[in-house]
Amino acid sequence: MSRIFVNQNLKPNSSLILAEEEHHYIKNVLRMNVGDPLYLFNGGEEEFSSKITAMDKNTTTLQVLTSEKTNKESSIEIVIGQGLPKGSKFDNLIPKVTELGASELVPLITERSDLKKASQQKVIRWQKIAQQSAQQTGRTKVPTISPPISFTEFLNHYPAHEKIMFYELEASKTFTEILSTSSASHFCLLIGPEGGFSPQEIAQAQKAKFHIVSLGKRILRTETVAPAVTAILQYVKGDLNRV
Repeated sequence: MSRIFVNQNLKPNSSLILAEEEHHYIKNVLRMNVGDPLYLFNGGEEEFSSKITAMDKNTTTLQVLTSEKTNKESSIEIVIGQGLPKGSKFDNLIPKVTELGASELVPLITERSDLKKASQQKVIRWQKIAQQSAQQTGRTKVPTISPPISFTEFLNHYPAHEKIMFYELEASKTFTEILSTSSASHFCLLIGPEGGFSPQEIAQAQKAKFHIVSLGKRILRTETVAPAVTAILQYVKGDLNRV
């Protein structure tokens, strides 16, 4: 059954009117009609069944029928700090890490980032991409996509997390070694842009108690790293090992 994200309080036996983007999506993308069933979620722990009761040019009216608690989220929390890459690469990352269960994606301005800022409209678009991906993948919670922050600011944001930086020149420590000895359920992953991290940033991360690790002999593109390490982490510590 089709499902959509609704940024509103939801409760059974209530009526809901949707307009603008939600109405357009239901009418023109999903091509639904009066009487059709639709699942709703709002970022909480429940899914809501509903039925379309009316539809006109500008609005869709739904009757919210029932609610059901559902557990489709991972048992671990994954925050990804991603050095801003060129072009649309960051846009393309969002669906992949959403599908894999990431909790938060933070765009970072690093020394070697090609992009040094992002407009409010771009941040809004990023969050909408996450919402659409959560709709399609069955998640009940939508990952948070924050406005860009500096590398230095990010380093001290997550003191309770197991903090891991990926660096292609690290030779002594691997990602799996860190995971094999960690009992954490909250992880903060730090990934560089196309040019990688500078020596100064490596030193700053070490001072902030990040593990500096390698992913092996081959150098991965920045847009490959986040999905790869999220999948590995979910397999070792999360819920991908149940497939």
